[in-house]
Amino acid sequence: MARISFGIQNIFSLAARERCMTNFKRLATPRYGKLPSDAAAMLVPVCKVGDKPSILYTVRATNLRTIKGEISFPGGPIVQDESPVQTALRETYKEIGLSPEKIDVWGHGPPLPGRNNKILITPVIGSIEGLAQDDLTINSREVAEVFTIPIEMLCEPKNQYYTQFSNGFILPVFVIEDYKIWGITAFITHSFLSSVLTSDVYKNEWMKKKIEIEKS
Repeated sequence: MARISFGIQNIFSLAARERCMTNFKRLATPRYGKLPSDAAAMLVPVCKVGDKPSILYTVRATNLRTIKGEISFPGGPIVQDESPVQTALRETYKEIGLSPEKIDVWGHGPPLPGRNNKILITPVIGSIEGLAQDDLTINSREVAEVFTIPIEMLCEPKNQYYTQFSNGFILPVFVIEDYKIWGITAFITHSFLSSVLTSDVYKNEWMKKKIEIEKS
């Protein structure tokens, strides 16, 4: 039987969505000792800009207390009685004004440890097929910039790097023009791409390097 290739242009199809969530829910999560008690959720906004399937990111405001000025997904702490999906949608609307009615929620993956293992972050995937500038109202107290990157650029090996931490743990990094996506945001980006696309489309160059280093 011929192997089916899941490409970028059919990323919004039902088959691609089902493939993505099946793989995403099986995501192998890194662990660092005792699990943190604090919890948060992030939205991975998969959108179509013009005719290009893309991913939306934010740049955090420089006045924030933590990870200021860095690239992130919309999101924030889970409050009492909220689900990760409810939190992701609420925080997205609060940060960039994108209405929940515009977002088609696919589902969410397992919680992942954030920076320094201080919080568990649940990634929620949602699509906005026709994103327009008028759909966004940026909250400048929390967000300095909103931008999108075409998925085809994230799949190009020349834009893929990695970083190795002092404990030996390796994470992907994407560098596209003036934007450097790293940390938990890069890991979630990689996890989404490898869940929805086949390896002939998204080749996971940084993962090959990870395996080479671990064998050396």
